[in-house]
Amino acid sequence: MVVKFCGINKLEYAKMAIELGADYLGFLVGITHLAEDKLTNEEAKSIIGKVDFHNSVPVAVTHLQDAKAIIKTMRGIGVCAVQIHDSISIDGIKSIRDAFPDGYIIKAVHVQQREQSICRAQMFEEYVDALLLDSRTADRLGGTGQIHDWNISRDIVLSVKKPVFLAGGLTPDNVIEAINKVKPYGVDVNSGVEVNGEKSLDKMTKFIRLAKGK
Repeated sequence: MVVKFCGINKLEYAKMAIELGADYLGFLVGITHLAEDKLTNEEAKSIIGKVDFHNSVPVAVTHLQDAKAIIKTMRGIGVCAVQIHDSISIDGIKSIRDAFPDGYIIKAVHVQQREQSICRAQMFEEYVDALLLDSRTADRLGGTGQIHDWNISRDIVLSVKKPVFLAGGLTPDNVIEAINKVKPYGVDVNSGVEVNGEKSLDKMTKFIRLAKGK
């Protein structure tokens, strides 16, 4: 099972995630909605430039909708992978692909109404490398700490051929149940491995051990 730790906003968290064998590390940049762990481009670049990612991949997690702004952000912080929340056109995704032919594009799909969510996942599937199923609230496009309907998530996994990450309210206590229910390609966690807003080594260790079946 592939594991992504999101909301990496300190050098120590990046090192912890890499040491634990995380496959992807998410850095929140270009954030327009509420997110306590967002970074400026300069802050993200500083952290990313100070670690050896080994087999881990740094990902720009963004709310930006303009392809040029996303490309500029990716280049500015030094990553070739991006996770796009909110709306973006298919042409915008194509522009990002043209700029990063060997890059990795993840499109977040907010799981709400069943048919709408499935259609949205299928609409983007052809143009991205992976989909990420997340929860959202009125003021948050991710990092809600809330679980959505895993039955819908499972239906989306079955309806597309591209890899699907499951996010939204995952913790060490429910990740096994989530994996068994949804059968995703990967799992993504942020606040579910935190204590009082700080990443917990114990929780990160337990989460990745359970998710990877170690």
